[in-house]
Amino acid sequence: MIDWFAGAVESAKAMKEIGQSLLTIRDEGIIRERVYELNNSLMDLQQKLLEAQLNQMELVKRIQALESEREQANQSKDVMAQYTLKNFQTGVSAYILNGEADAESPQLFCTSCLETASVAVTLQGARVKTCPKCRSSISTAPRPQITVRNRTQLW
Repeated sequence: MIDWFAGAVESAKAMKEIGQSLLTIRDEGIIRERVYELNNSLMDLQQKLLEAQLNQMELVKRIQALESEREQANQSKDVMAQYTLKNFQTGVSAYILNGEADAESPQLFCTSCLETASVAVTLQGARVKTCPKCRSSISTAPRPQITVRNRTQLW
């Protein structure tokens, strides 16, 4: 009977070990599953961080572009502050330097070039002045009146 009892104890120990092995296997499976889920979560997080960094870089580029535009606008205002718009009898206008407003024949600058590109281009010509850069022209004085005389025929 002791042999039988010893065999039963050995069987109980074996069942206990099998049960612990099953628990261990089940626990390892759960652990693997959790590790897999954790790895997936980490990869999703890395992807979102990468997207956030790309968005941040785009925003930084946009900020730099806007700052550059603002700087150009400020420079344009500084350039424009040096000139005054002069209107002529013909209905056209050109820019002159602020100090030359009272001069007899002030140097004239192209309105188109100064307003669009902030570049002062001197208009050239006598009564009709032309911009060498954009080829726009203005007439600073009205056309002279042409008088036609009647010719009488003397025969």
